[in-house]
Amino acid sequence: MTLKDMKEQIMFQTNNDADDLEDFEPHINDYVNDGYDRLVFVWDHQHVASGSEKYPPLEEEEDVPNVPEWMHRYLTDWATWLVYRNGNPQKQQRGYAFRESFLWLLSSISDQGGADGLNADGSVNRYRNFINIPV
Repeated sequence: MTLKDMKEQIMFQTNNDADDLEDFEPHINDYVNDGYDRLVFVWDHQHVASGSEKYPPLEEEEDVPNVPEWMHRYLTDWATWLVYRNGNPQKQQRGYAFRESFLWLLSSISDQGGADGLNADGSVNRYRNFINIPV
């Protein structure tokens, strides 16, 4: 997903609430990059940073996160949570499912050993802890 695709997904997940667009649109890149940084830290023990060749922040509409594609939708979930978290209690309640989705991803990655424990498609690398023990 490109940053533009993520923004469109966030609008969809917030029910295209145009009334709130003015409030959160200026912050949407920050919200996506916040999730991207959290994800990269658990995935590869690094941070998203300006000047980083491997994990630069997403700034241009066509920028794509440097993590497996199946993880991209979780970035939109985190950004959606951040949009809802600043709203009234009803909106915050709507955001909890998106927050939990993202946190589930982080705990799954952590449980499987990050980039070394998961394959690019999200399946578990069954041989990462393989030890050759002589018989």
